This record gives sequence, C-alpha cells and structure tokens, in this order.
Amino acid sequence: MNFKDYFHKGQVLADKLWHSSIYFPFLFCFSLFCMILSLNLFGMLALVALCAVYLVFCDDLMSIVCPILCVLLLSVKFYTDYSALLAYAWYIAVPFVLGLIFNLFYYRTPIKLGRFTYPLIAVSFALLFGGVGTISTSDYFNPVSLYYTVGLGLCMLLLYILMTSRLENEREYNRIEKMAEILYTVGLLASSIIILFYIDNFRRFLEQGSVLFFKPRNYIASVLLMSISSCCLMVEKRRIHLIGFAVMCAALAFSGSRSGLLFGAMVGFVCGVYICYLRRESIAEHRWYNWMFLAIIALLCYVGVKYIPVLYSSRMVEGNLISASETRVSFIELGIKDFLLYPINGIGIGNMSHVKIFKAIIPGSIVFFHNAVIQVMASMGIVGIMAYSWLFGEKMRLIIKNMHSYSLIFGFSYAGIFAMSLTNPGLFCPFPEAALMLLMFAVMEKETKETRHLSFTDRMEELLG
Repeated sequence: MNFKDYFHKGQVLADKLWHSSIYFPFLFCFSLFCMILSLNLFGMLALVALCAVYLVFCDDLMSIVCPILCVLLLSVKFYTDYSALLAYAWYIAVPFVLGLIFNLFYYRTPIKLGRFTYPLIAVSFALLFGGVGTISTSDYFNPVSLYYTVGLGLCMLLLYILMTSRLENEREYNRIEKMAEILYTVGLLASSIIILFYIDNFRRFLEQGSVLFFKPRNYIASVLLMSISSCCLMVEKRRIHLIGFAVMCAALAFSGSRSGLLFGAMVGFVCGVYICYLRRESIAEHRWYNWMFLAIIALLCYVGVKYIPVLYSSRMVEGNLISASETRVSFIELGIKDFLLYPINGIGIGNMSHVKIFKAIIPGSIVFFHNAVIQVMASMGIVGIMAYSWLFGEKMRLIIKNMHSYSLIFGFSYAGIFAMSLTNPGLFCPFPEAALMLLMFAVMEKETKETRHLSFTDRMEELLG
C-alpha cells in the first residue's frame, strides 16, 4: 500500500466520522470533560490538532467549525488575560495554518462571489479608512487594533469568499440541519460553562441569593443568543431536545448578563412559538401539548415577575436593570460627540483615547462603545454608516426571502446577536460572533439559490407533464 492509498484511507475515515451521529456528542463530551478537570489548554490543543487533521483529509470546511467554536469556549478560562496563551500560540497556530494552506491548495475550487461580497469590501474600506488623519499611528498599528480592523473587514471578506466558494460543492447532507447541530452543540457547551461555574460557587450563590458575578457573562450570553435558535430544528427531530432548549434559556438567565436576560427572553419566546409551529401536526394529535405549553408559559411568567428581580438584585443599578448613570450611556453621548467632530471617517475603531473612561476594559481588547450604531458612527463616520447600512440591508433582504424556509432560524440568531450588539460589543468581535453569523448567512444564501433552482425545475416538470 503506497502513500496515496493511505491518504485516501484517511479521507474515508475522516469523512465517515464527520458524517457519523457521534461526531457532535463526542466534541461536546470531550470539551466538557476537559472543563470539569480544568484541562482546558489540553482540550484546545487536541481540538486544534483535530482541525488540522480534517483540513488535510477533508475538503468540507464545515467539519472544523464546531471544533473551532469549542476551542474558543475552552479559552474562556483565560478570559481575564488571554496573554497567558501567548506561550502556546505556536502550538495552536502552526498546525492549523499549515493544515489550512494544504486545504486551500489541494482542495481548491473556483472562486465564487456572493451577494455580500461588495458590501463586505465597503466595510473593509470603512474600517481601514476609519480614523485616518485622527487616530495616532501607535493606536492604528497596534496589534490589538489591527486584529479588529483587519479581522472585522478584510478577514471577514476573505472568509466569506472561501465559504461561498466551498458551499458550491454538493454534499450528502442538509446544510441547514448540519449548521443547527453545530449551534446546538455549542449552545449546550456554553450552558455547561455557566452550570459548572455555579456548581463551583454553589455555597456563595445560596448565601448571596442572586446571580453571581461572572466575568465572561456577556460573551457566553452572545454565544447562547446565536445558538438557541438551533433548538427549533432539533426539537422537530426529537422532543427530548426541549430539555436542551430549557437548559439554554436557564443558562441565559443565570449568566448574570442583563442584556442576555432581556434579549434571551425575546428570542426564546419567538423560538418557542416557532417550535410549536413546526410541531403543529404532532400537537394537534396530542392536545395535551397545548395545555402543557400554556401551563409552562404561565409558570415562566409567574417566576419571571416574582423572582427575576430578586435573582438579579446584585446586578441592579440604582434599583433598575439599566441606569442613566452607567458607562454605557455616557459612551453613547461620547460617540455622538466624536461623530460630530469627525463626521467623514470617525476616530478609528482602534482609537484608545477614551481608555481612561471605561476602566473595566479587558487586556487585549479595544475601547468599545457598547452600541453597534454608535460604534459605526464614531469609529468610521459617514463612510462606515453607508457601508454597514448596505451590509445590513442585504442581510435583511435575505432573511425576508427565507421567511418560509428552515433557514429562518438564522434570522432569529441574527436578531439576538444584533440586539446584544446594541448594549455590548457583540458583532464587533471577529471570532466567534461575526464569523459565525457570516457562515450562517452564507448557508442561508446557498439555501435560497437551491430553493430557487428547485422551484424552477418543479415548474418545468409540471409544464412538460
């Protein structure tokens, strides 16, 4: 047996595992095991190695999406200071980059442009042009600043072109369902982080009687808001996934994120209604579903009205969930002033001139305005407003076209993370938020094209008899 035979055998095995029913449960259990034993770094290295293997033996890039997201969730242990991972960066980056280079050349496909290509080019330009003439050279070329400038712009553009080109390949599975499985796995793992945190601090939780301070709460809440919509399709397959839906909703409530609580309730309710719509035939056959659903809604409303204020008493500011004296509110005023001073191209997304105002900044991060609209206005001015409006408009048109498709669940995810972006960085974090949403829209776009083709084919068959 020569090298070519071994390579082909590796491709067959990789493909078999990727399409097996144990792939996602394995990733979840392995990641959870590493979290429980505090082997997060080991888990990250092992999953990166798995990604490298798949990049070599599998042309389907969707196979590495879930492992990458698991790596990012395992890295939450280092949330307060990601610089602790710098010593291991080579062990993470080198195998992945080498595997990616091999994949891009060996499994290369014709380049395909999609509906978001030109809006993303405009966004890339707005990010690079933002602050030019205003931002200091040191701030503009700071590695952290470049991560967001290039990561949100040029990197997302190249990633989208790669996604669009690879999605043209025919697959034996339904991409919407596979994406839902990925999101569901990630949502359960994100929920597990919250659960493990409360298990470790259960005594303190009982003593305090309210949600505990959890540093990466908004990050986990963002992941859950993007993942919870996956339950719609998972529950349609098997009712047992209602438990997963309930776990994600509970995790959002206990995360301690006020934005997660508010927007999670909204997205959770919409997803609950959609689940009932998808299972309407089953509900009609088993009428006790109707009464159970109404009873659960009534119970949740009662618990919410009575106990949520108590549960979030430690997160209240001047007796309210949101206060006018918060830094987020002052950042809105500051952002408007920056826009009025530099209306053409703003002050630049990596501008650190306001760093002293927001003292809770995390090392390795920029100064976010905690509001997507203000972020665009202040950082990129009119140029950014035009570019992001174009991108937003294309996204909304695609969602509207898929109102009667299963891919509508990605619209729920977008609504959740966009709402989160009005009070937190949200979509202005390249990974996983911006990249994951981009993948969802690329899949939705591909689904729309296939549906159009199928509809035309069906009509022709009808005309021809």
